Amino acid sequence: MIQFLTTQKNLIFMKTAVITTGGLGTRMLTFTKSNPKTMLPVYTKSNEISKTPMFKPLIEYIFENLYDYGFRRFCFIVGSKTKSVISNHMEPESEFIKLLKSRNLPEDKRFINALLKLYTKVKNCEFKWITQDTPSGFGDALLGAKNFVKKETFLLHAGDTYFPNYQFLKKFISMHDKSNNISGSILVKKMDNLKGYGIAQTKKQKGENIVINLEEKPIKPKSNQAILPLYIFKPEIFTALKNTDKGYNKELQVTDAIMTLVKNEKKVLSYNYGRSKWFDIGRPSHYFTALTYSYKQSSV
Repeated sequence: MIQFLTTQKNLIFMKTAVITTGGLGTRMLTFTKSNPKTMLPVYTKSNEISKTPMFKPLIEYIFENLYDYGFRRFCFIVGSKTKSVISNHMEPESEFIKLLKSRNLPEDKRFINALLKLYTKVKNCEFKWITQDTPSGFGDALLGAKNFVKKETFLLHAGDTYFPNYQFLKKFISMHDKSNNISGSILVKKMDNLKGYGIAQTKKQKGENIVINLEEKPIKPKSNQAILPLYIFKPEIFTALKNTDKGYNKELQVTDAIMTLVKNEKKVLSYNYGRSKWFDIGRPSHYFTALTYSYKQSSV
């Protein structure tokens, strides 16, 4: 049972999150030859006297937002060549802080404070790094987290997805928590251009949006509900993955595993993301749009 903490109303007592970062990122070459695309930066507010936006890697932005909502156990699925890039960034580094302080420059203060806040959050968490040697699909990446997740309900977050804010997260998790005998929940958004997206079909039943069919990047979509890469699962998703054949692009897909659950009469719900913005930063044009949007939002 997911509970809400009473001390801070935004905190959610779901502790475990799995973040996937192991894809090749071929559409973002040559940057992604030695850097995961989740290390691409977005603008954030400084939270200091200065109104100048701050640059942060997307993975740091995701981690800090999930931390602020109460998550404390993080499993990162990383590529064999890029693991060190992410882990080195997240690792507290006191010598670098000393270096910045020794410069005694006023503009460094906000960077020092931001890093100290990040390091405090990291020290309060349990981290697990799982290497995906060969990218074989979103589902294959998720399978690597099985032993870390154990028996907990968890959040699955694609590391190349940028949500400008996470205010929807509490309602998304609350919907999942309030439902009986539920195996998972998906996030959907009604869209006109559905090319390149997984598609969900749902039906209304007793006030809930029940998933009845999912397809991974179909040529002819059967609905206008695109699946966004943020999910809530119970551990039974791992059994479903084991019992699911490779699908689109000859890879193991999370959408197909969810369909395995549905076919076995397991309940999966959908939550409508509404009109809020979100961005897949794995495409150059999308990343540019996300970067521009994040700057405008952070400059307000």
